[in-house]
Amino acid sequence: MKIDDLVVLGRASPDRLKDGRNTVCTAGYSNQHGFVRLYPTRPTSPLKRWNIVSVDVDKDARDTRHESWKIVGSKSEWNDLDKKITLIGELDGKAKEDLITNHLDECVHDVNNNKRSLGIIKPIVDKCYFGIREGYNPYMQKSLISSILPMKTKENFPLVPRIKYRCSSCKAKGVHDQQVIDWGFYEWMRKNPDNKEQVWENAKIINSNSDIYFLIGNQMLHRVSFMIISVFSFPKPSV
Repeated sequence: MKIDDLVVLGRASPDRLKDGRNTVCTAGYSNQHGFVRLYPTRPTSPLKRWNIVSVDVDKDARDTRHESWKIVGSKSEWNDLDKKITLIGELDGKAKEDLITNHLDECVHDVNNNKRSLGIIKPIVDKCYFGIREGYNPYMQKSLISSILPMKTKENFPLVPRIKYRCSSCKAKGVHDQQVIDWGFYEWMRKNPDNKEQVWENAKIINSNSDIYFLIGNQMLHRVSFMIISVFSFPKPSV
């Protein structure tokens, strides 16, 4: 199947597959197909946030989530996978905010109850903090199947950015406490290890002049466990 109107909404920090490939989970929205998850994708793919792309996809028999797809040839043609993605354009201006606000869910529970694995919510942030990573591995490994220099993946970071929040119409008994896997967060932490706290200000999460939204997604093996894939901020309308 071809998805020819996919708007990229977020990319998670890189992971390493068992065969040594470094890969990135990409999430977006298509007017024709709804929310879409592409996995695996190469870190070099032209899948920058707000890009509009065309791509041929297949279903992955191991991932039954409705939104999940893989690019045709994602394993056998891995080194040429970027060539299978055609950049159509880029969403700009108010169209970005319209896309986000037109597809809001009231609560994480609604996304889960509707058996969806991706959704957008408007949070009321309670706390931003860094948790300790389980399974932390300080050693970066060179890719087993290419000459690309070692890339830092999530497991190479000792700390995990996390946010406690309630949804705008929350149905949870307590606050949601979710890790942030937004690649931009991890890139800031990598480049600024002594100033990691500024990542919250960069995302304007603590800025009272901005409206904040989260793109959330669950895990294939833990369908009720959601993470924050991407953080969006838009200026609040002037009064």
